[in-house]
Amino acid sequence: MKELLIAEKFFEVVDIDLNSIQITQEIRDRCADNYCGFYGKNHMCPPSVGDLDAYKDIILSYKKGLLFSNVYEVEDKYDYEGMVDGGLKFREKIQEIMKEEKSKGIDCLFFSAGTCSICKECAILTDEPCRFPTEAIPSLEAAGIDVVQLSRAYNMTYNNGPNKVTYFGLMLYTE
Repeated sequence: MKELLIAEKFFEVVDIDLNSIQITQEIRDRCADNYCGFYGKNHMCPPSVGDLDAYKDIILSYKKGLLFSNVYEVEDKYDYEGMVDGGLKFREKIQEIMKEEKSKGIDCLFFSAGTCSICKECAILTDEPCRFPTEAIPSLEAAGIDVVQLSRAYNMTYNNGPNKVTYFGLMLYTE
């Protein structure tokens, strides 16, 4: 699996011990500050995304994990459009990989940066269930995962310098 993510040209890819993933209410609570604008407006975001104990159980049900990142250029630190565009590219790449691996029968689960963006408008806004529950990818933060701590624990580069934004993802799998 690691070779797959490297071949897909992710910036950094590291094997992780699933027991090193810290899930905290504090991280989840940051979502309630709603800086992204999706709190309560997406099935893959709090408060509807599921409870933290369930995520702990789900994560530990897998055998292996890979933490990976990609870096995207932005005009400056105020380039919100560039940041959103990078985030969408990151998510789309993960979406393609997940779809391909699942079609091969690989038991895998992904977490990404930011909210799910499969649908232009999430079904939660019309009180409907998720239209793509097997394809939707929750964010690391929505699952309460401390990305900063995790990336530092594995000597990954969290800040790649000015005019760059770094996005992280997590792949869990059982071979």
